[in-house]
Amino acid sequence: MNNSPLRLSWRIFVQTYETDESFAGLEQFLLANREVVDEVAFFETATHHLYLPLEVFAERAAVLQRRIQALKADGIPSVGINVLCTIGHVNEAWHCLPRLPFQPMVGHDGSVSVSCACPNTPEFRAYIRAKYRMMAEARPDFIWVDDDIRMQHHGVANACFCPTCLEIFSRTTGKQWERAELAAALDTPQANDLRQAWVAQNRETLANMLADVESAIHAVNPGIIIGLMTAGAGWSSYSGYDLDYWFAALHAEKGRPGGGYYSDQQPTEVIGKMIEAGRQVVTMPAAATDLQYELENYPYCRLDKSVSTVVNECALALAVGMNGIAFNALGTLDGPYLAERQPLAEGIARHRPYLEEIVTAGHGLPVRGLWPAWTTGIAVKRRVEPGASWWDFDNRYDLGRCMKLADLGIPLCMERAAADGVILTSRLPDLFTDEELREMLAGGVLLDAGALDVLHERGLGEYTGVRIAKRFDNGVKEYFTADPLNDPAAANDRYVNIEFWGDARGQADVLEPLAPDVRVLSELVNYMGELHGPCMTAFENALGGRVVVAGFAPWIFLGSTAKRTQMQNIADWLTRGTVPVRVETMAKLVPFARLSADRTRGSLVLLNAGLDAIEQAQLRLRIPQTPIRLARPGQAPTPVDAEWSPEGCRLTLRDLPAWSTCALLLG
Repeated sequence: MNNSPLRLSWRIFVQTYETDESFAGLEQFLLANREVVDEVAFFETATHHLYLPLEVFAERAAVLQRRIQALKADGIPSVGINVLCTIGHVNEAWHCLPRLPFQPMVGHDGSVSVSCACPNTPEFRAYIRAKYRMMAEARPDFIWVDDDIRMQHHGVANACFCPTCLEIFSRTTGKQWERAELAAALDTPQANDLRQAWVAQNRETLANMLADVESAIHAVNPGIIIGLMTAGAGWSSYSGYDLDYWFAALHAEKGRPGGGYYSDQQPTEVIGKMIEAGRQVVTMPAAATDLQYELENYPYCRLDKSVSTVVNECALALAVGMNGIAFNALGTLDGPYLAERQPLAEGIARHRPYLEEIVTAGHGLPVRGLWPAWTTGIAVKRRVEPGASWWDFDNRYDLGRCMKLADLGIPLCMERAAADGVILTSRLPDLFTDEELREMLAGGVLLDAGALDVLHERGLGEYTGVRIAKRFDNGVKEYFTADPLNDPAAANDRYVNIEFWGDARGQADVLEPLAPDVRVLSELVNYMGELHGPCMTAFENALGGRVVVAGFAPWIFLGSTAKRTQMQNIADWLTRGTVPVRVETMAKLVPFARLSADRTRGSLVLLNAGLDAIEQAQLRLRIPQTPIRLARPGQAPTPVDAEWSPEGCRLTLRDLPAWSTCALLLG
């Protein structure tokens, strides 16, 4: 077997292997590109609709066994099956595919899925055990369970309210429930305990089903390795997101964080995808040692994602904690036509040594930086106010609000334990206990006005140094004061035109200082030059913490020189100079830093997220003196000259192409 620390896996659709002719073309493609093929995973079905008769899967399992044996004989060391549908993903092709012969999922509103099944009925469980048993009998090295393991967005928004699930919940709570009554009860502001019980049932439903899958597989062969693909950590909170529990039920050793990034039409969305994938990584148990990023090019239009984007995506995925890539990139091409994908395979081959350097340098190390606060328990911890609905998305709990900070060269991380400081946005403080919030406020915290409101509601406002005095929704701008945290950007204006961008609430708030030593970093001024008062403040509180409150357009249009300088100074001040890297050059250079506790080992992957080449970029690293090498795609690593001081080092990188990555390898 290849001893490389990096595992490159290819997911293969039914159309590409089912006939002997198509498989011959696939085999030729894989062997021609053997240097980037460490593993192959065959999909068992071509549709996201769950049900096909078991006879179909019996025939397909026989084909899969032959294909697996052939690739193993070709020298590919790891060949297995990716079960695309366990519950079913979405409503698809219901006019031409067989109807579900067992209970479909039922939504809170009474809607009924046509493609996805309730996981709790005996009929479904018998079917799914039989299907997995057939897959195991095909003698794969591994079996993946795909990311339809969730209780939301299965053609119905929130499931499952079928008679079977209602009866289970009635026994649990000691009260007989009908669907409409339960849906209404879960939607009331005071129903926290009921919502917690319902989400717990979802968690248990999925665990029980995964235990059935495991027993079906390992009854055939205990040596088959099992993997679980996961969905978004915040998005799946309705399902009772608990990877320790689910991985244990499945005896899973492979993990594959999921999430959509299907094309590069909006290229910088890859940054949010990486933060989300990294969140899933840090919630996976230690038993999951094979962590493969899902590189998802669905629906496989060649022009929709460039090879450069794919290479960037691979490098960034490895930078946030993965040690492998699962390419869902070949699509439904018949084997003889796979030559269309040859440029992709060749691009990955050219860059494989670079990707291996990133994996090796960062292996086992956490991503460090500022932590955008989040938790897996959003569904049960978020506040439901009178007149609002639990069933609706509440954007005040959006985990992606502060992603733009990455564009400013401020590194973000995914777990509290590796954080140099904390970012609290909108109503996300609702998700934490008073004790947890005090602990955050004893360190470095960046708040927006929404989070400030919540802290005052919780009796913790004194630690922020300010309160909201007045709100504006038009005609104001931000003016930078002469405070040293604005150096050298003082006396600049920042126009955002808050009235242009939808709801302006929380975008232009005057902050009233509650203590004499509150520092005013920015003031709110109207277009006529009239001063309204502070809109950004800095405060050192009685807990020993440093808190900055942003009251004017905190997360949009941050890319001016003045605002970028101010925010980088704030990141340094909040973290007392421990934020791992500062990109001093005015460039859209996004950092992901994985560092050992003593900061002598690790990797710093940098994405030039702009469409201009960067002639030179000056960086400041907060690390002790240690060897540094620069790795670039397609080039061997080279030593880097750095100017060292007790605070770390300064170095200069040159000639960074547009829309590309490079990596600093430490130690």
